[in-house]
Amino acid sequence: MATGAALALSSSMTSCKDKSSAPVANTPEWLETDSAAAISKRTAADFSLDREEMLRQVRAKYPEVTDADLDTFITHHYVEAMIIDGELRFHRKSPRNLGLLAPSFNGQNPPRGSKASEQRIAYVDSVLDFYAGKNKKGLAHKVKYRFTIDVPGNEAIEGDTLRVWMPVPLDNDRCNRQHDIHILDAYPADYILSGTRSEHNSIYFEAPAPAPGDTAHFEYTAEFVTSGKFRSAEDIMKNIKPYNTESPEYKRFTSFEAPHIVRLDSLAHSIVGNETNPFIMSEKVFDYIINRYPWAGAREYSTIPCIPEYVVTEGHGDCGQVSLLYISLMRTLGIPARWESGWMLHPGEVNLHDWAQVYFEGIGWLPVDVSFGRYTGAKRPETVTFYSHGIDAHRLAANTAVGKQFYPKKKFVRSETVDFQVGEVETGKGNLYYPAWNYEMQVISATPVEEEK
Repeated sequence: MATGAALALSSSMTSCKDKSSAPVANTPEWLETDSAAAISKRTAADFSLDREEMLRQVRAKYPEVTDADLDTFITHHYVEAMIIDGELRFHRKSPRNLGLLAPSFNGQNPPRGSKASEQRIAYVDSVLDFYAGKNKKGLAHKVKYRFTIDVPGNEAIEGDTLRVWMPVPLDNDRCNRQHDIHILDAYPADYILSGTRSEHNSIYFEAPAPAPGDTAHFEYTAEFVTSGKFRSAEDIMKNIKPYNTESPEYKRFTSFEAPHIVRLDSLAHSIVGNETNPFIMSEKVFDYIINRYPWAGAREYSTIPCIPEYVVTEGHGDCGQVSLLYISLMRTLGIPARWESGWMLHPGEVNLHDWAQVYFEGIGWLPVDVSFGRYTGAKRPETVTFYSHGIDAHRLAANTAVGKQFYPKKKFVRSETVDFQVGEVETGKGNLYYPAWNYEMQVISATPVEEEK
């Protein structure tokens, strides 16, 4: 392993049977060696509530709910239930999700974005002001941050070697909204940057696993410039051209990648009807999703066989789930679309986040954040529709695809089988799943900087 300096040059109710074998003595639940057994255990942990506990938690907020009501909630997909080893179990987030999904509790499912705060609206207006020539520093920020992973010692991994991957911002060639990326400091001092060898951009470390009572610490500090982007609807409509369907890029990003980017012919064509303009079709798909599928707390992605179909069946989805639905629908319609994800860095809202990109011939790639929806409370029309063909300047993009291999290659099942945002940790004995380690993303500073159009 070379030093960092050197490398800088280079249905409503489904069934799940736990098929895992009996655990080896003294092996903790979080040490995963077999992929199928790991997914089965994750599913059982995600559906941790029995009927009695589910009702208790729901009635704590909604005392009037009856046992019969709970069956109705299952039928309408307001709560998620699964039969595990012959017992009806409920998703651990279902008590909260009920208030987000049941119309009688949530005010008839307001569309995504309709309740955006004034601060959120201001982030969009800042980007629009830049393009209007009113704010030279409205488009970009220089961000300095620190990412850490801590692994407590345990006798199950003592004497082994820890292998750790952390997300890093994509370079300008893969995300033209990010540039001047610098690793300022790292511990341990030796690391490997994946670069273009993986679609999950990472920094990789190795270190001895700690003894019980000790903790292995990994961190890096970096800075980069992150920019927003916007093209007006009028500009897109004026400059859009027919696709070159023979180009490698078109073929790649209109193909399907099982299990989470799939054909959805009947739904896609029912949404757009006879429309043939790619931009208008994208707008129709965007509006369909934000009006039909409200946000709700997500299941473990690794436990969902096909995420777009899950959104359609369950009637809700978080940011990554609706983004995969958008990508699947667009590719079904012959419009190139792809994944992008990492972190949202909005002040006071630093969090994991996923979004998409769409390609229009004559325009190029444009970001699409379905989860942010339409800011119907904004005064400017372009602010209302911003996120279907623009993005704000508070992002860290680290991924261009889902479920790909890391560099260096990971041996065992991933903790995040679809995305890559909080990192990955394994030893020679298996994957370290939560709560075997902790991560933290700390934004140290975010300073507006001038950027050229």
